[in-house]
Amino acid sequence: MLGTIPAPGDLSMLDLGGYLTTKEQLNFAQLTALTVDPAAGSTKNMATYIDQPAQLGAITIVAKGASSDGTKILSTTAFISGTKTDIDLYRLPLA
Repeated sequence: MLGTIPAPGDLSMLDLGGYLTTKEQLNFAQLTALTVDPAAGSTKNMATYIDQPAQLGAITIVAKGASSDGTKILSTTAFISGTKTDIDLYRLPLA
């Protein structure tokens, strides 16, 4: 699915990265934004995807400012394990 869709806010960084990667691969899409759901009382995230016919590497999520393999694609605030957290998203190279 393309556009902006809900993403779980109760997952760990590792699990959310896996979730976003799966959504990309299943839908031939590329993540372009991840934000907290602005609805009052919500603990969900909102993920925005665009069409991407080429295969992309996996997404990994780390605490903001932490280093990771790959290329940094986003810095944002998202719900991680139900708590608003400042994070960086990285795109890992294709294996």
